[in-house]
Amino acid sequence: MHAVVKALVGTAITVAAISAHADSQLFNWNLNLSTLGGQTITGINQLGFNGDSYVKNNFSNGADAFTFTDNGIFNITTKNAGTSLFGTVGQLTGNYYGGTGTGSLSGGHISFNSTGTLDIYYSASQAYDSTANGATAINRDGAATGTLIASFRQVAGGGGAINADGTPNNNGTLTLNFVSTYFQPGVFTDAMGNSLSAGYTFGVVTSNASQDLGNASNATAREALSGSPDTINNPPAYFYVNNGGQIKLQTNAVPEPASLAIFGAGLLGLAALRRRKS
Repeated sequence: MHAVVKALVGTAITVAAISAHADSQLFNWNLNLSTLGGQTITGINQLGFNGDSYVKNNFSNGADAFTFTDNGIFNITTKNAGTSLFGTVGQLTGNYYGGTGTGSLSGGHISFNSTGTLDIYYSASQAYDSTANGATAINRDGAATGTLIASFRQVAGGGGAINADGTPNNNGTLTLNFVSTYFQPGVFTDAMGNSLSAGYTFGVVTSNASQDLGNASNATAREALSGSPDTINNPPAYFYVNNGGQIKLQTNAVPEPASLAIFGAGLLGLAALRRRKS
């Protein structure tokens, strides 16, 4: 199959603790992937990603207020100002699952609960969105293959604006926040080479979240996300969302996840990210 190429706009999020001592962004951190068949990537300030998610809305109260479930798969391809992480060798991917939240059509906004999990995988081969390279519905279209190198638990809040049919505003911003629960030993290190431990927060913002009119990139992705390769958009009941943006790590002055809140999200400018396929 040919890859579906989508232009993405990058943003970043700043996360802070409700405390006299605010968290701060972690700069110049590293990914040491040499023991996993990859290379060492240094000087990371933020990572760029793209991918798809699947949202199912459940309505009540006269079809206005609703709850929703959300899960997604993401390809993390660049660092900082758009520098490629791997070229044609290796992949860094995200598998988001268990996401839930609430919203209102008349209110035009959704908010996330604290139920979601985001797992980060590294693989020395590129399987994401490529059935020829081993992507299946079971391994989430190649997003959940290789070695689990980090896991994050979602923090309640975030969200974003929605259209009258429940889909995200075209090229709108969605915010998700997480706190780390696991780092593969020795893989994530700070600028001094010290291994990161659980407790760091992970901010995710998508700046071009829109209904994916292509119904995800292929049948394998549709099956991985919705449970069936034949599921197509049917808003406001269910639909696919195309996502692209940036993620940052924050140091944690107050380790309790409940003490975290969104402090602000700033547009960094246009960053053209394109989904690549082997």
